[in-house]
Amino acid sequence: MSWLDSAIEQANNPIDVDVSGLGLSEDILQAKPLSAAEFQVLKSEPEIARLSGDDRNELLGLRTVYEMLSKCDSTLSWNKFRQLPMQLLGELATRVTAAVGTGQDGALGK
Repeated sequence: MSWLDSAIEQANNPIDVDVSGLGLSEDILQAKPLSAAEFQVLKSEPEIARLSGDDRNELLGLRTVYEMLSKCDSTLSWNKFRQLPMQLLGELATRVTAAVGTGQDGALGK
């Protein structure tokens, strides 16, 4: 197996996200990073593509976090996710991004 195949395989492993202290019913959520292809599709969705500037970046960030979480939790829905308070969404975004990007074993696992 090439290094590329290995990296792709490892990126498909769920990453634990510590959400303790947020008042959720669970202290650990799981997320999977988006592939470059998934991110490109997300950026082109009409709801995101029609926006610009900070509004676009904010929505793209929230959708990215939602998509990473929903890859591990089929009970999530975008409509319900958007009903969460902004403070909680911001903290979830911070923790998911940290865990997937640099936390634990990083986006590519061990």
